[in-house]
Amino acid sequence: MQKFNIPCIKTGDFAKLCNTNKRTLIHYDEIKLFSPAYTDENGYRYYTESQCDVFFTITCLKDIGMPLKEIKTYIDNRNPKDLKSLLLLQQKKVQQELEHLQRIQQVIQTKLNLVHAGEHLTFHERLTNVYVEEHPLEYLVVSRRLDTSDHETLFNAICQHISYCNHQKVNTGHPHGAMLPVDSLRQENQDIYAHFFTKVSSIPNEHPYKIKPAGKYAVIYLKGNYYDAAQSYKELFAFFDRTHQTPGEFCYKEAVWDELTEADEENYVTKISIQII
Repeated sequence: MQKFNIPCIKTGDFAKLCNTNKRTLIHYDEIKLFSPAYTDENGYRYYTESQCDVFFTITCLKDIGMPLKEIKTYIDNRNPKDLKSLLLLQQKKVQQELEHLQRIQQVIQTKLNLVHAGEHLTFHERLTNVYVEEHPLEYLVVSRRLDTSDHETLFNAICQHISYCNHQKVNTGHPHGAMLPVDSLRQENQDIYAHFFTKVSSIPNEHPYKIKPAGKYAVIYLKGNYYDAAQSYKELFAFFDRTHQTPGEFCYKEAVWDELTEADEENYVTKISIQII
């Protein structure tokens, strides 16, 4: 026979109903956070089905990082106004966490794409053939304009750029790259850098950026030392001379396989591209 005026279920059954365990329910009762509807003379706890929603909400708040002490403070003084404020605050935190997870998901996808890109390349010595690839428009968050080969200046600039991208949370998993003036490369000034860049997925209005135009690009892939690219540039310019086509303003260098992918620098892969005007 039912002992109470409304239907109740025992602790174990309520735990199964709410996908939890008896120990959690007992602990919540002990700290006066969530107590059973009734406790009989033998100390057995009984819960009503209407308590499921309260327990579910407590679990959700706990899962997004709200301390049990703060949840208890609300429960002890609950009212519609405070519930609304609490939920709006937690909604904001959840949105921030979702954005964080989406960024991580994007980083993972970017890294998978880079691994895949390097898996299907055929090298002759350290270089591939020159390919003509159709590239979409891309947004690049950039460093200040450099136009220098001074090692200390370049080192400070790349460190500042990496720090900026990390603190502004614009890094989506693409290794930082470099823009080199084509005119300088033509004159075999291969150490002059115009900008360092980080590729992003959408227009970064609040940040210094350049647009890498959509269109056809002459592309070569380099295996090994990122900086040992002299022959890569020669092959690219030979392609332009042979095909009587005009190169764009910049040469873009970006890692495909780097320290994350390979332990041996000799197996790093760098993509070097110049737009075909």
